[in-house]
Amino acid sequence: TIASLFCTILLSPFIPVYWKDHFYLAMIAVQRNLRLVMLSVVICCTRLRAFTRPLATTNWHPRLFASVSGMVYESPDAPTVRLFTKEGCTLCDKVKDVLKEVRDDYPHTLEQVDITDENHKKWFAKYKYDIPVLHLQDKFWLKHRTTLDEAKQGLEQASKGHFEERPGEPDAYAMEKRQAERANQ
Repeated sequence: TIASLFCTILLSPFIPVYWKDHFYLAMIAVQRNLRLVMLSVVICCTRLRAFTRPLATTNWHPRLFASVSGMVYESPDAPTVRLFTKEGCTLCDKVKDVLKEVRDDYPHTLEQVDITDENHKKWFAKYKYDIPVLHLQDKFWLKHRTTLDEAKQGLEQASKGHFEERPGEPDAYAMEKRQAERANQ
């Protein structure tokens, strides 16, 4: 029908080979019954989400999104905050908002490190279950969330040279290793 032909022509170039079979099955359903158009779109979107989100249990996964690594903003002669993140991390966005809010009163440089980058496998192994993770002056600072008061306190300590590494740095690799050892006992 016209709807399936239209969808095929428009979407086919953008569909990865490994889930084209799901797309074409959906198009056959559309040809048989036009009321299934919405169901077909849902099937296609579900398959797309399944293939673009990495499985937490795998050691490494192929990347489908662009890297989010890089400098967010710079302040010369100010403490450096390193945010370990990945594409689509909403908690990371909230942490960035807090840091941007205190930026004028407590100048700092914010750098993002995408743990899913090929050259950041070490960070992926360590932080895959706990992003966002923040380092301040290359020392572990926070994980998961921050408040305005925590951000102000840490940045003030770092600017005065008194920042101490915080306890509780996550290490998924070590945790998984301990679990495997316990399972083998």
